[in-house]
Amino acid sequence: MEGTFILVYYNSMNYSLIHFKEIDSTNNYLKSSYRLLDNFTFASADYQSHGKGRNNRIWNSESGENLLFSFLIKDENLLKESPIISLITAVEIAKIVEIYKIKCVSIKWPNDVLIGDKKVCGILAEGELPNYLVVGIGLNVNQKEFSKDLRRPATSLKNVIKKEIDINQLKEKLFDQLVSNLKNLNKDDSLEYFRNHNYLLNKRVRVVVNNQPFIGEVIGVDENFCLQIVSSDMLLHIDSGEIEIL
Repeated sequence: MEGTFILVYYNSMNYSLIHFKEIDSTNNYLKSSYRLLDNFTFASADYQSHGKGRNNRIWNSESGENLLFSFLIKDENLLKESPIISLITAVEIAKIVEIYKIKCVSIKWPNDVLIGDKKVCGILAEGELPNYLVVGIGLNVNQKEFSKDLRRPATSLKNVIKKEIDINQLKEKLFDQLVSNLKNLNKDDSLEYFRNHNYLLNKRVRVVVNNQPFIGEVIGVDENFCLQIVSSDMLLHIDSGEIEIL
């Protein structure tokens, strides 16, 4: 583990924040330290030397330009909802993005927030159930340039609104919202928002289920946050996996 950190307690919302100038991965830190930390401990960093996304893909970010953080869940009731926590997190982040009067915000199942067709946020949930779950987030805030080699083109809030954003203010607002809404979880509200911001809706996709590929059209999201895909004469309910847009 690299760098130094400061521990700050926000008593009003009952969560703690550990901030690193530099670290290998905030997800790795919380996973290795979860026994010593409280529920809703947040770890953020100016820079991650080994940031990652799903399937061990590299997540690169310029130092101090973006909001990089993870939070720890140890609450038994929330852990029972672990299959949908990353999607509910995506809903909360999409709501924050819309505060900046940004249009065309959507959620690409299962873990990305998009502006138009460009990715602005990625989410990675890892854990050891029933002990803990760690949710890691990379939200592009003030970075202007992104690699051309990314699987999906990326953008940032600054690129869209043409204005620098105070990352600390954004961080406090988002952390407060995440804690408040996860403690008072309203799955129906989150599901309605997701359905209204479903990037994959009506798109033709390829999905692999139990090593068998299916091609079909996304028609919606069921009450369990599973993606509904019509393939031939079947209605598939997809709860995990990779989706390829055709």
